[in-house]
Amino acid sequence: MILITLDIDWAPDFIIKKVDEMLTEKNVKATWFVTHKSAYLKALSKNRNYELGIHPNFMSDSTQGNSIEEILSNLKKIVPTAKSVRTHRLFQSTQILETFHKYDLENDSSLLKLNPNDVPYYLKSAKLYRFPYFWEDYKNMVEDKIWSLPESLFEEDELKIFNFHPLHIYLNFHNIEQYETFKVKNGYRFSDRSAIDAFINKNSDGVQTFFRDFISALANKQTAYTIQEVKTKIFNS
Repeated sequence: MILITLDIDWAPDFIIKKVDEMLTEKNVKATWFVTHKSAYLKALSKNRNYELGIHPNFMSDSTQGNSIEEILSNLKKIVPTAKSVRTHRLFQSTQILETFHKYDLENDSSLLKLNPNDVPYYLKSAKLYRFPYFWEDYKNMVEDKIWSLPESLFEEDELKIFNFHPLHIYLNFHNIEQYETFKVKNGYRFSDRSAIDAFINKNSDGVQTFFRDFISALANKQTAYTIQEVKTKIFNS
């Protein structure tokens, strides 16, 4: 089973729309972790291939609220049906994990797994199903910079959770240096699309070329799932 997850990370609607169109064209499922209120969320919520979760930022600079409960309450107002959560920067604590249940959150994917044998498990103390992921575009930009599909993608009988960021997909970053240049020169100013488009990497493979190849390989296959679907298959079967 393969899962595609997407940390929206305050990306503007035109970037979210672009990634949505790529997935829709190939009929591939995905779980989106939402950070903010967006006009485009209505379109995502209507797509039966998608699960919408939340992506709370519990860091001191959070714009989502001033406490754990305020942040979760605000995000649940944006995505009332959310059952899945991944924290921004994977920030977590026992208190945070145990508070998720109060907001009807059942599944957490705030773990980047270090052991390839890590599998989903139930954390009884927090009444929470935890889903470690093993691959992330940011991590690949920093470490491997290899943007070709692994030959074993469909060969190994295990759960593989991939995490992407719409901004990285849109700009097709090849390495962390390109991302850092964007942050310094653009400063996350999303109001001017032409200014953002100037940073699109057109000279080498990157996150977008990998993402396109990946979803093309998954197109119309019964191998891609949402987190909630996998929870049902693994724990409720």
